Order: sequence, then structure tokens, then C-alpha cells
Amino acid sequence: MNESRGSSVVRSTAGGRLRALSPEILRIGIGVVWLLNLVFVLDPSNQFFGTFSSTALSFAPTSLGGPGVADFVAAHALLFAWLIAIVTAYLAVALLVGFTTRFACLVGILFSVVLLVTQVGSTFAIPNGTDVGPHPLYILIYVVLVVGGAGRALSVDHWIWSTHRARLPRLARFVASPEH
Repeated sequence: MNESRGSSVVRSTAGGRLRALSPEILRIGIGVVWLLNLVFVLDPSNQFFGTFSSTALSFAPTSLGGPGVADFVAAHALLFAWLIAIVTAYLAVALLVGFTTRFACLVGILFSVVLLVTQVGSTFAIPNGTDVGPHPLYILIYVVLVVGGAGRALSVDHWIWSTHRARLPRLARFVASPEH
């Protein structure tokens, strides 16, 4: 009888650990997605930088901002292409290693909202639309990461807090996700 009781304790402890690590697994998973996006952006055969202007113009008829926004982005294509590449790189690194996790989630939400707004007429087309695109799901994932406390384990944020290396604790409390 003690054996079954002991094994249930082991199972419940393992289940508790898995539940505690769930936000971290999701954080690392979305970090891998952003890393793959970065590979796409940086791969010369994809011509991300060279075709960015025409891609931006393709959203002109369907963007909530109208053709003026698409024209502005296309006119400053190199700036916006690099901005997207930098944000993509930041999200990949921050989410993979768990550094500035909470801030990365806020950046991810803002980035996904901007991309969603610029592409909404193309993705939410009824009829002829195929899906709503990935950005609503990304936004939901970031909210789950913030609420779930991602960055509290298996992360640089956790290491900084557990070793008491946070120099500006109030700022660190905002950008990271310290243990309570």
C-alpha cells in the first residue's frame, strides 16, 4: 500500500514540475518559431530585403491604414525591413534564452498587432480567405506567457533573480518575470 502511495506522490510531483515548466516550454517553442523566421529573413535566396518594397505595396488595398501606410513603408523599405529583422532577432534570442521575457512578450504583442492590422484585409477576407493568419495566435501565446509567468525557470531572467544580480530591481521586475 505504501508503494502505490509513494508512486502517486512521484507522479504528482512530476506533474507539478511539468505544469511549472509549461510556460517555459511554450516560451522556448515560440522562440524557435522566431528563429526560423529570422533564418527566412536572412537567407539571401528569399530576397527579403530586395523585395520588401513590393511586398509592402501588395498590402496597400487591404491594410487598415490604407494605401498611404503601405506607400510610406514601401518608400522607406530598407528601414522597415531592417526594423522587422531586428525585432525578429530580438524575439528569437529573448524567448529562446529567457532574457527580458516579459518585455519580449510586450514587444511581440505590439509587433503582431501591427502586422495583423497591416494584413487584416488579406487574412480576414470573406469570401476567399483561407485563415486568419498566425498573429491572433501569437498574441494569445504572449498573453499566456505573461500570465503564466514565463521566465521564472530555465532562463537568464531566473538566473539574474536567483543570483541577486539585478542592478535596477524595479526595471528588472518589469522586463523580466521574477519569482514571487
